[in-house]
Amino acid sequence: MLKNYIKIAFRGFTKNLSATLINVIGLSIGLACFALIFVYVQNELSYDTFHNDYEKIYRVTTIDQALGVSSNNVGITNPIMPKAAERELADVVLSTRISGQGRQRVENGDDVVFAENAKYVEPSFFHMFNFPMVEGSDTAKFNAPRKLFLTEEFAQRTFKTEKPFGKLLNIDDEDWEVVGVLKDTNLNTHLEMDLILSMYLTQADSNFAQYLDSWQGLGMVGYVKLNDTENANSVEAQMNDLAHSNEVPDFWITKLQPLKDTHLLSANILFDGNNANKGDIIYVYSLSAIALFVILIAAFNFMNLSTAKSSSRAKEVGVRKAMGALKGSLVTQHLSESVLICILSFIISLALIGIISIYVPLGVDGNIFTYLVNHPLILAELFGITIVIGLLAGLYPAFVLSKFNSTTILRGQFQTSKSGVWLRKILVVSQFVASITLIIATLLVNRQLDFLKNKNMGFSQEQVLTMSMNDQTLRQNMVTLRDRLLQYDDISNAAMTSNMPGRTFGRTGVTPEGRPEDEENWIVSALSFDENFLDAMGIEVAEGRNYSPEFGTDQQEGIIVNEAFIKQVGWESGIGRKLTMGNDQERTIIGVVKDFHFASMRHAIEPLVMFYNPNANGNLSVKIKGNVNETVNYIESVWAETYPDYPFEYEFFDQEFAQMFEADDRFSSLVMGFTWLAILIACLGLFGLSAYVAEQRKKEIGIRKVLGSSIQQAVMLLSKEFIVLIIIATILAFPISYLAVTEWMSDFQYKIDLLSISSIIVFFLAGGLAIGIGLLTVSYQSISASVANPVDSLRSE
Repeated sequence: MLKNYIKIAFRGFTKNLSATLINVIGLSIGLACFALIFVYVQNELSYDTFHNDYEKIYRVTTIDQALGVSSNNVGITNPIMPKAAERELADVVLSTRISGQGRQRVENGDDVVFAENAKYVEPSFFHMFNFPMVEGSDTAKFNAPRKLFLTEEFAQRTFKTEKPFGKLLNIDDEDWEVVGVLKDTNLNTHLEMDLILSMYLTQADSNFAQYLDSWQGLGMVGYVKLNDTENANSVEAQMNDLAHSNEVPDFWITKLQPLKDTHLLSANILFDGNNANKGDIIYVYSLSAIALFVILIAAFNFMNLSTAKSSSRAKEVGVRKAMGALKGSLVTQHLSESVLICILSFIISLALIGIISIYVPLGVDGNIFTYLVNHPLILAELFGITIVIGLLAGLYPAFVLSKFNSTTILRGQFQTSKSGVWLRKILVVSQFVASITLIIATLLVNRQLDFLKNKNMGFSQEQVLTMSMNDQTLRQNMVTLRDRLLQYDDISNAAMTSNMPGRTFGRTGVTPEGRPEDEENWIVSALSFDENFLDAMGIEVAEGRNYSPEFGTDQQEGIIVNEAFIKQVGWESGIGRKLTMGNDQERTIIGVVKDFHFASMRHAIEPLVMFYNPNANGNLSVKIKGNVNETVNYIESVWAETYPDYPFEYEFFDQEFAQMFEADDRFSSLVMGFTWLAILIACLGLFGLSAYVAEQRKKEIGIRKVLGSSIQQAVMLLSKEFIVLIIIATILAFPISYLAVTEWMSDFQYKIDLLSISSIIVFFLAGGLAIGIGLLTVSYQSISASVANPVDSLRSE
């Protein structure tokens, strides 16, 4: 019986080849798009789920509600909090702490290598997390001072072909023993590291020990493991009680973030440097909605064409029913045809996946087709979804075809039902609602990103070269390097600073003069720099003056703030006002700079205090005014003379700052690509449906032409119904797209006005574009039917 069904299905496919091709092409593209987004979503949701009991592991974060702070969700906690929670709270069974060191110089004899992601971790780290290890690794040995783990990649760079176990590496003039190696895997984790150092203290580490046992300040990355996830809220409350009983300010509120949420639900979290490549759940939701739209459009195409073609198969059904075919067998026959088309489309979609993934960035390592082959469970899930789509998409057409009355059909009295016509209209409207919504969303997302990129940042990004000077040896000759660079004609300025805009600034406590005595301290962002920094970065002084070596009191007694600080405190002018710092030192405001964006564009500009440090700092910025290549070569030569044992490494600041928008740009590219593919699928269906309508009405058109109707009138007759449906879809798409884009932009502090004239134009432009595309699609069939010889249409009458 199954063989018979398949044979009849292929006969039907060849008989209605054009409709079959439209269905297969549309479904193939739809399934390929769905599969690509499905893989992207699965990949994003898989972060840190490979650890044992990952559901019970939580990251300890803090909500900072201090005055002066608007971006108050931070990814750090009090240094002692995780360990104190494990010691004091029965529901906390394990804790571990991490201190990110960033780039680290490592010496192996005479060879020098640099670890890009070095981290100090407690020995409990390997009990909390389950990173695969190379045979011979021994976590028990990590429970001692000066022990370390490497990744396979870093071990190979450091030791070449030698076995690393038991070997010593020199870090900061101390020998560390290699006791383990982590396997290089493609496991998704928010913890990116290549060098893991034991946070096991000795007597020489007394200062660090005091810090780890301190309730003061926020600065530690910590994790806890609970015995039951249902106790998370209770543990959170107990941790806050524990903190407040140890005189932690009430404005610091401890929160527990599930480990599985760390990757996608941290977009608004600052001080999150250990959270590598973090994503955004809004993007996952948005792309999931697009995947649903695309696959629904493809399925609606199938249903539309199948129900539209029902009249051409009516006699076949009538004969089969007259010969004794049961309704169930007819339903099975038509469902099997639907599933076969979907299976064929699925096979073709696998080829399309490899092509589309070349042009659509998904953030998945390696070729997407290879990824699917290496993840057979995902491939099986996609195939199962394909079968379900085939059954659902073919269900209505199957029942429509199987319920025809054989007597009525064979007498030639069959007519397409009104319910079938209305269903087709609803499906066409639904397709274009989805397509127009995607067009509007794409245009507005691009406008928002362009708005952010072109917004005045308050500083200059162009031709600024930055060098990281975080190594103590580098800082020793930093002033000498800066002064030598300033002698070069094509360098207009060089400045030392603790940080750069776009990176996370530290915070400090201040008390502005004139505030109530019982008011809690303000917590504001902090930066230190030399007298050249403001000029080098093009940051304008709005009031007062810049720092200067001519004023000997600037470093100890002066302070510069930004306009946001003055506004939030409520002063009209800041010059001469006093600030008491956290160490009870009083400083006088000597200058106020215009606001500049020093954090992500998702965050509002916060109050900022800027200290004077004319000595070494963590970053050297060079403003180039002449030939870039020649100037970089000169800087490299001076660097080599100053630091012969260190490689010259630099980055152009505009390129670094642009990385802030990398995830947004990738999302925009994805939305754009899938939007055009969705429109293509919708137009394929419209093309097939208009061909069917033209075929059905060819005799009517022939009669109208004989009676004097023009080609234009005939085209309008066939086109107006579809254009009306697209106009209805446009009207329905406007509020849906407005709500969707409003939700997407909710995380941005600076955004376009969706009700401005320019934004409203986008809505109507998208509607006009959809109508134009629809008209072009339908017109081809309409014109073909209109120019046909009426004699051919009426010959059988």
